[in-house]
Amino acid sequence: MSEIKNGIVINTSPWIALSICGKTELLKQLYEEIYMPIGVKEEILIGGEEKVGVTELGKSSWLKVEEVSDIEKPKLLYELDRGEAEVIILAKEKEIREVLIDEKVARMQAKILGLEVVGTLGLLLRAKKKGVLSEIKPLIEKMLQRGIWIRSKIVKGMLKEAGEG
Repeated sequence: MSEIKNGIVINTSPWIALSICGKTELLKQLYEEIYMPIGVKEEILIGGEEKVGVTELGKSSWLKVEEVSDIEKPKLLYELDRGEAEVIILAKEKEIREVLIDEKVARMQAKILGLEVVGTLGLLLRAKKKGVLSEIKPLIEKMLQRGIWIRSKIVKGMLKEAGEG
């Protein structure tokens, strides 16, 4: 069996949420290898250079953007969008055990396929617990103000777990 890498494969909405907070660098602080499928990069770039997340892509030389080796595989995960499917497939191909996905259906699929799933808020909480962040509440508030939808129950639970509730 090959060595498990301390890596993660990231989807579109977490990248955008972290970009809103100015915290994409958290990924580099928490993981050795950070992958983004080409389909996710294309989703981020679709709105043009002024869109959230585009500038951060250009500044992230540590981010490995890769294509899945079998471009037909994403079609097997038909209930997911291309980016979500590519995140799961790239993680399996690279033997990366963890994916950063916020969407419920994609999270369930990733878990069914044996991957560990973390969402944006879970990542922020992990960063706080490791001492990389001093607080997460202002970051969550910034996301909410910029139109990122998060259930209030989830926000309350995360803030409570972070000792900020």
